[in-house]
Amino acid sequence: MVRFGTKAALAVMLTFVLSDAAFAQRPLDEIVARVGNDIILKSEFDKERTALRDSLTQQGLQGAQLEQAFQTRSKDILRDLIDTSLLVQQAKDMGISGDLEVVKREEELRQEHNRTDPKNPINTIEDLEKAISQQMSLEDFKLSVKSKYLSTQVLNREVYGRVQQNITTEELRTYYDSHKKDFDRPAGVHIREIMVNTEGMGPAEAQAQRKKIDDAVAAIKKGEDFADIASKYSESDTAQSGGDLGFFEKGQLQKELEDVIATLDKGQVSDVIKTSFGFMVIKLEDKHTGGVLPFESAQNEAYGAMFNEKAIPKVREYLTKLREDGFVWIKEGYVDTGTTKAPR
Repeated sequence: MVRFGTKAALAVMLTFVLSDAAFAQRPLDEIVARVGNDIILKSEFDKERTALRDSLTQQGLQGAQLEQAFQTRSKDILRDLIDTSLLVQQAKDMGISGDLEVVKREEELRQEHNRTDPKNPINTIEDLEKAISQQMSLEDFKLSVKSKYLSTQVLNREVYGRVQQNITTEELRTYYDSHKKDFDRPAGVHIREIMVNTEGMGPAEAQAQRKKIDDAVAAIKKGEDFADIASKYSESDTAQSGGDLGFFEKGQLQKELEDVIATLDKGQVSDVIKTSFGFMVIKLEDKHTGGVLPFESAQNEAYGAMFNEKAIPKVREYLTKLREDGFVWIKEGYVDTGTTKAPR
């Protein structure tokens, strides 16, 4: 697990949060594009170019290989900035606000830091913001989190949800059958979880959470389906998929979890496990001895691959429509690769 115990490590953590374009307070600067009532400045464009080169360098690319990758990917920088601007404006038109998401993301980062480095806790949001400010503009951070959230919400409503509705089990099985070589794996396990959080809670609240997961276990012992109970009780992101964590090769999980799983037979459920962030229960869906995963264990991965195949072109279609329905002006000398129209 990645540890975030130092300022440098916090900077790495923030890199993942700020993967989308950041919208900083804008000085007087050259305008390279107008998108509806928004503008994109040359300083923003140049900052994204610098961030891309730094990212490619950190991936180990250098010399001619670095230059080739940079030239290929930098062509889409303006497109991506325009995409984000269009989606943020669309979110506002749809009445979607991202203000609470900033607060939520800050709390998630604070808890993640405290889980991975409990000896150096960040006790308040104010302390977290001070740490962030030592690495970058706090406004950049907040506006980036907000724009990422707004963009995702629009795509969830307008694209992703519709794609999900059109993926049937039969279609998924067909995809699996025609891509079996992609699911060849070494020995490992397919597991599900139910997790409840106790981070930052007092003894009474923590005890209530323990009762919650005990109730979940009691329901499973009575014969209720684990996936249904996970959907009802679990506080993990996996709750919406019945607690399905997917397949893990040996060594990918924490040793404490691997030791628990090693005591289970296929279909068995563990006792309640106390963790640094709460309580959890594990179900061993399958033990894989090596070779092609069975459909049940490969289903999540196959779904993800199939979803991406269908969603990526649909996202592009939607963003093209937003361009056509709105106003996008590009300064001479710059190119929006997201449109086939001549710049206005």
